[in-house]
Amino acid sequence: MKSHGQRFLLIGAIGVILFSVAQLIVRNFYIMASVELAVASAKSDSLHSTRQALVSRIAVLEAPGRLGEIGTELELTPLSLESFILLEVGE
Repeated sequence: MKSHGQRFLLIGAIGVILFSVAQLIVRNFYIMASVELAVASAKSDSLHSTRQALVSRIAVLEAPGRLGEIGTELELTPLSLESFILLEVGE
């Protein structure tokens, strides 16, 4: 009977140890995933702000006033109406 009690305690102790090791492994994976998520989130925020800055810069460069200034600096003039040809498309 004493032998069965010792075996039962040994099996219980091994079970508790295995359960604890499994919990540590799962917690380690959880912490690693949390760190990776934080890094990815920071990278995403950085890329988002860079994209917003580039969109703003494009808007400034494509603004009609800006294009007019560039055209004036390059001595460009609008085309005359005679330069355009009107075509009618029949179906």
